This record gives sequence, C-alpha cells and structure tokens, in this order.
Amino acid sequence: MAQPSLSQQVRKLELTLGHRLFDRLGRGVALTDAGRALLPRAKSILAQVNEAQASLEGDIQQGAGRLAIGAIPTMAPYLLPHALAELSRRFARCELTVVEDLTDHLIEHLMDNRIDVAITSTPIDHELLEVTVLGSEEFLVVAPADHPMCGSQQVTLANLRRQPTITLSEMHCLGQQIAGFCSLRKLARHVTCRTTQLSIVLLVRRSRHGRVTGAGDGGASGRQGRASLPSPQARAAAPPNRPLSAAATAPAHASRANWR
Repeated sequence: MAQPSLSQQVRKLELTLGHRLFDRLGRGVALTDAGRALLPRAKSILAQVNEAQASLEGDIQQGAGRLAIGAIPTMAPYLLPHALAELSRRFARCELTVVEDLTDHLIEHLMDNRIDVAITSTPIDHELLEVTVLGSEEFLVVAPADHPMCGSQQVTLANLRRQPTITLSEMHCLGQQIAGFCSLRKLARHVTCRTTQLSIVLLVRRSRHGRVTGAGDGGASGRQGRASLPSPQARAAAPPNRPLSAAATAPAHASRANWR
C-alpha cells in the first residue's frame, strides 16, 4: 500500500477510535499511549482473522455444513445412491438433505434458496439457472414380443398410429416429452392407461390392456425411430451467481461418471 493511502487509513482509524495512535516525530513515528494499548488487541484481531480464513478454507474443502439436493422421482433411484455414497465418502462432515419433487417444483426451490442443486429432466427454460447435462437417453417403443412390430427392422410413425398405448402422466417430465413428441408430429394416441408410476406401466403392458409403451431407456427401436426420436436428458441445475463448494458439485460429477 502506498504511503499516502496508508496515512489516510490510519487517520480514519484514529477518527473512529477518538484517539491519536501515533506521534509524528520528524521522519519517524512512535506509538502514543492509546496506540500501545491498541497494539495487542490489533495483533489478536489479525490472528483471529487468519485463523478464521484457514478454518473456513478447511471447512469448504471438507464439505462442512448443510447441503440440500433435489431430484425428480424418475431419476432419484438410479442416480442418487451412487452420488450420495460418493458424497459421504469424500465429505463426511456434510449435513445432507434430499428433496424429491417434480422439475417445476425443484426449480422453485432453487430460486427460493431452499435447495442448493437439483437433478432434473428437460425441458428447463430459466435464464437464472446454470444447467449441466449429466447424460441423455434415446426414446424406446416397448411392445410384447409377439407384437407385429417386433418382426420389423424399423419402427415408423405409421406403425405407432392407432395403437393402444400406455404412457406416463404429463406430471412427469418423461410424459411431457412423449406428449410433445407426438404433438409435434401430429401423432394421435389411443391411450388406454396414463399413470404416474413406471411399475404400473409394466404391469398394464403385461396384462395386454395396452400394447405399446413409450419409455426413455437405452436405444430407440429401429433405424427410422433412432433418427427421429429426441433424447431425454438428465440435468443438474443451480443458480449461476451462487458459489458452489466441492461438496455441492460432487453429486453432479458422480452422476455423470456413473451414467457413462
């Protein structure tokens, strides 16, 4: 710090304390009685600041403190176990809270600072969120083994029209993606079951009340299907202006590595 700036800061401190701290003696200075009384206190304050800085850095590196993670129900069972195990292994002092909810609600929680990061699905259209893609999958068309489509080398939109269909409710992101895909391509669906649980989709399909199911796992069936179907994505979202600790970013890194 330049001498004029240092002199100004000392003068401000003297005005704040109401006491002169230095006697100016020619080219040198000497502490006044007030200055000598302040010196040990000033050294103690600086030591506490240095200790706090070192402790804070250590806490951040060890993940100490609260971390709230949000996840959508369709992704939580598959991504969270590995991510949470990795988080516990690396950051034993982290106080972890998990919130399971739909994408729209998780975005609200992020903006209200109720959670720190969230594993969501697409679409996410929010300018105040920073989004990282964890992985993507191709849509599947699932049908019983004896269905006529299973003997074909490809699945076309014409094959899907007028088929009895089982699908997820649009309260799920995957259900929204399936509905959006069909709407964009003017593909009218004969829906025989709309549910909120993937397990119910499988049960109904086995009972033959619906013959065709839209899903998002693995590869699309058929060359033509693979060319035209979109890829559902899992994403980690967080507010862009909020600094994230190593612990806060660990679930996204672990989920991305596990996806691969």
